[in-house]
Formats: sequence, C-alpha cells, structure tokens
Amino acid sequence: MKKYILTYSLVLLTSFSFAQKKGEIDAEADFYYNTQDYFSAVYFYELSLQKDSTSFSDWYPLAESYRQTNQYSKGIMAYEKVLESKQVSLYPNTLLWLGVLHKNLAQYEKGSSYLKQFLDESLHPSDYWYRKAMMEWKGAQMALTMKEREDIQVQVMGEHINSSYSDFAPFPLGDTSLYFSSMVADDGLAEELHIGHRSQLMYSIDGAAADLYKLFNDQSYHIANITLSPLGQEAYFTKCKNQKGDMVCKIYSSQYRNGLWSVPQLMDQRFNVPYSNNTHPQWALWNGVEGLFIASNRVGGFGDLDIWFVPMTGQAQNLGNGINTTGKEVTPFYHSVEKVLYFSSDFHPGIGGFDIFKSVWNEQWGLVQNVGQPLNSSANDLYYVALIDSFHLGFLSSNRLGSQTISQESCCNDIYSFVKTVECVCVEVDSLATAMQLNLPLSLYFHNDEPNPKTRDSVTTLTYTDAYNSFMAQKEEYVKRFSSVMSGRARNTTERQMRDFFEQTVYEGHKQLLQFAKQLEEALFLEAKVEIKLKGYTSPLTASDYNNLLAKRRISSVENFLMQYNDGALLAYLQNGHLQISELPLGETQVSIGVSDNPKDRRNSVYNIKAARERRIEIVSVLVELN
Repeated sequence: MKKYILTYSLVLLTSFSFAQKKGEIDAEADFYYNTQDYFSAVYFYELSLQKDSTSFSDWYPLAESYRQTNQYSKGIMAYEKVLESKQVSLYPNTLLWLGVLHKNLAQYEKGSSYLKQFLDESLHPSDYWYRKAMMEWKGAQMALTMKEREDIQVQVMGEHINSSYSDFAPFPLGDTSLYFSSMVADDGLAEELHIGHRSQLMYSIDGAAADLYKLFNDQSYHIANITLSPLGQEAYFTKCKNQKGDMVCKIYSSQYRNGLWSVPQLMDQRFNVPYSNNTHPQWALWNGVEGLFIASNRVGGFGDLDIWFVPMTGQAQNLGNGINTTGKEVTPFYHSVEKVLYFSSDFHPGIGGFDIFKSVWNEQWGLVQNVGQPLNSSANDLYYVALIDSFHLGFLSSNRLGSQTISQESCCNDIYSFVKTVECVCVEVDSLATAMQLNLPLSLYFHNDEPNPKTRDSVTTLTYTDAYNSFMAQKEEYVKRFSSVMSGRARNTTERQMRDFFEQTVYEGHKQLLQFAKQLEEALFLEAKVEIKLKGYTSPLTASDYNNLLAKRRISSVENFLMQYNDGALLAYLQNGHLQISELPLGETQVSIGVSDNPKDRRNSVYNIKAARERRIEIVSVLVELN
C-alpha cells in the first residue's frame, strides 16, 4: 500500500514552471513556511534548491519543514547543513532537533549525543527548550534499555480500514463497529483547505470495507475524533478549521432519538472555551460522573494542550501537573472498568515523538507510566482506545516505520489493533523500575558540613528532609553572600542564578526523592527485590578523611528518610533484605574555577554556586528483580 499526501500547492503545479524566477520561488516557500503549510513549503524550498544549490541558504526553514512533515532522514540532512553554516548561532535549537530526529529513527545513541551536547550549551534549567531536551534525552536513555513486551501483540489493520491517506482516531462501538477519521484529497468544493486534504468520518461494520459516515461530515470543515456513549445514543466529535496556520477545533454533539440523529450542535463554553483549541473528546464515566475527557489549550492549564475532564453538568477540571506538562498532552481515553487513563504526550519521557502513557485512578491519579513497546515506537503513537467490556482489545494510530511504503518518509498514520494477554505482576514491576531509573542520577544537596557539623560521626539521626529544610532556609543568605562583591546587572544575574539553584535544582531533588520513595514502595509491595546504590560528593573545603565521614553522614540521612517514609512503610523490607542500600566510594570532587578550599574565603568555599553543587548525595543506580 502506498501512502502519499497531496498539498494544495501541488494542485497548482501546472502554473509554476521550473523556469520561474528563484526569487519568486523563495517567496512562495517562505509564505507557506510562515503559514505553517509545511508540505507546500518543502516543495518550494526543494525547487529553489534544485534551481541553484550553490546559493541556497534556507536550510533551517527547510529542516523545520521536513521535521514538521515527519521526513526524519531529510530533516537530519538539512539540520546538519545548518550546523555547518555560519548562521548556526541564529538557530540554537539545531542540536535539539538533530537529537530528536535521530531518536525518531530509533538511533538512540546518536540522538542522546546530540541532546547531551545541546544540554551542555549552558542553557538555563528553567528554559522550556532545556527541559524539553532533558525529557527527550531521558526518553532516549530509557529506549536503550527498554525491552519489548511479549504480552502485547500489535498489528497494522488491512486496506479495508487503512486507505492511501492518513487514518486515525479509531473508536470501537461494541465488538462489531469501528468508527475513525481519514484524510481525503479535497475536491475543490470545500471552503476550507489544510495542506491539500481534509478529514472526514468513516465506519466499518463486522470487518467490512470502511465506508463514508455521511451523517456528520461537512466539506467546509475537518470532521474528526468521534466518540459515542456505550449504547450509541450520543455522539461527540470535532469540527476544525485552519485559522492563521493553526488548526482550531470545537466540539459538537448529536443525539440518536426515534431512529434519527439530531442536527449536530456546538457544545457550551465549558467544552468550548472561546479563543482556544478544544479537541479529542472521549466519553467517560469517571468517579461516578458522566462527561468528556478533552484536550484543550484554554487558560488555566500547564502548557500547550492539557487534558481536562468536563462533566455533563458542572465545571471543567484540569487533571493536574502530574499528568499535564508544559508540552502537549492529547488523545485521552479513560477505561471506566480498568480505571486507567491513557493519553499521548510529547513531553513526558518517551521513546518516540508522541508516546502513549497511562495513569491509574485510585481516589487520585497515580504515577504516569510509559506503556512501552510495542504500543509505542520511535515515531508518533496516539489515540489509544480499548473496548469497554474487553480492555485487553483495542486500537491506536501511528506513523511508525514498517507500516507503509510512502513517498514522504513517515508522513501518514495507520490504524493498528492490539491484543493484550493477562498482565502478570512482572509488567507493573518493570514499569516501576523504568520510572525510577528515569530520574537517575537523583541528586540531593546539603549546606556546608551538614548534617551534624564539626563532628567526626559517620551516622546521623536526621533525615534528608531535615537537611533539605535547613538548606532551603538559608537561600537568601546564599543569595546575599554569593552576590556581595558584584553590582548592577552582574549582581542581578548572580542573584537570579542562586535563587534558581534553590528553587529548581534543590527543590526538584527533594520532590523527586518523594516520588522515588513512592515508586519504591509500590515495587516492594509487588514482592520485588530492590538494591539502591548511593554515592557521596563533597566540596574541597576539608581534608579527605573528614570528607569521607561527612559523605557517610549524608548517606545516613537518606537512609533515615527511607526508613521513616510513610510511617515506616519501607522498614520491613529493609529488615528482611528485600530492600538493600549500598554505598559506593566517595565520588571525585570536581574543583571548579572560582571554588576555594580556603576556610576563610567563605564566599567562594561555601556560598559559591559551584561549591554548593558539589555538596550532594546521588542515587546512582536501582536494580529491581522480581522474586
């Protein structure tokens, strides 16, 4: 089966000869690029390149257009041209996207190298692109050790479902009907054009060839993302239009009464907040309440598209920052029997572009877990959905390699079916192990000579939370002392850097420790055996023998934290040997420029941000085995 995409510009190719002036071609390319019609932009940039390769300078917009159209190999080629050019300083994300595209091709080692290089470029940790690169790097590292699950079989559906265009957003009704969305070439009658094609609803009954679902389709809109109530009496779907280069969707509903479907009506502003994108509706019964899970970029979220629950009566609720990130969370599906929310994200650590994740509902949302291979791939995996009465059977959409032969690399989605065998506990243990390893090394920071300063004890009765609170209480003292010799803009910059160190690096370390302990408790409850290895680091202020004892006290504070966590929930596992904590030799202290070992130079030996970064304990490895 050959996949292809027709762009609006290609419909007009007969009016553009190769003899057209290069300046006119470049103007066309820039126009389509700026209006986010990336397929058309690719066509004109490539035409310009053919016209005169020696003077071609639009490598970055061409690279971006390749990336946006999932042409991974061509994108790498173009970004490498940017990297070699004198204009590379104008495009600081070049290394990031090179890493991501290598990751999309399952070249995880090379992708990790580019991403690490990007992270080492001294970007601010609070910068969005720094955090994006960190999540991508963590995902690439996870992919290097991830094993494909043998309890799940994924298979591309045949040509009775998948067409020569993109097919996506499957929704099963019972075990006989499958509704989904499909792209079609526009016939020129519609008012709305989006990269030369338009989405419409399709359906298949009893495995027959898919047919057009005419009731809700409208040639002036992109119609997609249908979901129905369990008895098929209510339908919800999106009508979308291209507005200034962005696809903006609204949610509509229709009721089946007396053998007829009602005229679709725009749902109220709880579902469709004005001036925002509201899409991917999924009917659900969550926590005893009927409503729709949706994706929306409305005000009040945490990033781009967030997942919200909108009850049929009542106010919309954001699912919180455990599930939503500063990136995109989309295509939610909640299984009311399994009590699990599935969704796709481009920001949680994944092995591809969009990965599928899950979170269990138990009075609150549980930890977000990557569902792993083969449900996920190095490409984009979205629209996870399962049968209501058989949650081990379902469908998803993906543009993964091997699913089709295409003229544009990985351009198009197919619909896949999956079958899960009964999950053994090992699957959940593996998932928890992966989640714990994602945050390694987990760094925990201390004030100078704490805990128990000026002693030669190797143990302490304090916990790391005690040491953390003591350190955080001294934030303003650190800010004041470190910036004391500076003035003007340099002082403001130094103060901000130190506050960011406390409010992000130190704070995040303690937050990740709490999450790590929760995951550890869950794995041990499932009868896993866990070994944790810790390593201590110190600043160069004191002699090595004292530093060894100080590092041991700091490790002791982490051990105390784990023993006292959740009213001693882990203590029994420490006593029976199912949880073991081992100490690695003292880590080599990195003596950075500006860090002093002179105890009289307190600014540079204690309050210097580089010295503060050296005073830490790291959880460096976690070994999880099932008994």
